[in-house]
Amino acid sequence: MIEVIKGKKRYPFSKGILAKSITRTGIPMREIYEIVNDVQKKLKGKKRDEVKSGYIKCLVCECLLARGYKTEERYYRITREVKYLQKPMVVMIGGGTGVGKSTIAAEVAHRLGITRSIGSDGIREVMRYMVPYYFMPILHESSFTAGKTLKSPYVKENLIFGFTQQVNSVAEGVHAFIKRGVTEGIHTMINGIHLVPGYIELKEEKDDMFCFHYILHLSDVQNHIQQIYYRSEGSHRDPERYVDEINNIREIQIFIKEMAEENGVMVIENDNINKTISTIMDDVITTLEEEVSK
Repeated sequence: MIEVIKGKKRYPFSKGILAKSITRTGIPMREIYEIVNDVQKKLKGKKRDEVKSGYIKCLVCECLLARGYKTEERYYRITREVKYLQKPMVVMIGGGTGVGKSTIAAEVAHRLGITRSIGSDGIREVMRYMVPYYFMPILHESSFTAGKTLKSPYVKENLIFGFTQQVNSVAEGVHAFIKRGVTEGIHTMINGIHLVPGYIELKEEKDDMFCFHYILHLSDVQNHIQQIYYRSEGSHRDPERYVDEINNIREIQIFIKEMAEENGVMVIENDNINKTISTIMDDVITTLEEEVSK
């Protein structure tokens, strides 16, 4: 049996654990297991009972490059160093309703090894239980119906104003969640419609973390509607409710995009999931590569 030395600890070599670590590259599982078998053969060829974990990492990188996976080798090599960063990562993925934020956030979190993840709607739900409807009704409405709770002759555009008022309220909870992660030094993933550039203030923590902020967008209305139906599968969400409000949903989406452009936050057209994931991963990896190479 081959033992893997990691620091002062020893572990038996596990094909399953190694395969799991390579899944972060996005390579199909069939090829991952072929790579793992190649690594095992090379280890047996060395006729050694123990190896350092760094040596196994080098073998994996060699196998990836030999198969033409240059980008994936880079992802594997850098994400293996994420746990040793001096500062925690905070990745925020925003955008309008039904643009695929949760799907992208879950996959990117897996690729980067982020285990602490939450949606801004989850934060809003906690706040709703703490704050009664009569005290703050705007928290108890959907983002695209929040404006209906406003009754003022001085506000002509209730939709965007109501949405921004909800964003301001939820932003406090988002900030608290991020601050907690930074204090504990834990990598964090947050996704949600409330992550509007210009409304999330992280000035106090910016020097104590690596912050990445992205806004997903869907330009084509039919594609947007299709995504709404797709995300309703396997849930209790009524897609018709969202489709009936598609004009308001898209107006809010345009506002979020404009705020992103105004604040220098990357806007990604999410018409191809794999392309979106690659765009985010390339941006994160490029920043982290500079850090781990210091």
